[in-house]
Amino acid sequence: MEILEIQNSSAVKKVCFNYDENQVGVAYTYKQDNFYFFGCNDIEDFKSKITSAESVGKLISQSKKNGTLQSLDI
Repeated sequence: MEILEIQNSSAVKKVCFNYDENQVGVAYTYKQDNFYFFGCNDIEDFKSKITSAESVGKLISQSKKNGTLQSLDI
């Protein structure tokens, strides 16, 4: 698992990538140690989008809407 610290976002503090499970975890600034996990079919592509995004929060929101990040049934 790889964790990426987000420096320039008011909404997102950390994003983690679990390659074994094809999951992306998002830790928001209001709960920095609590990851919310989503399924992701192309983690490398999503990771490259995060590193170049102007707004990580907006990218995550759009990715949830367009199906890049899928809610996990727990």
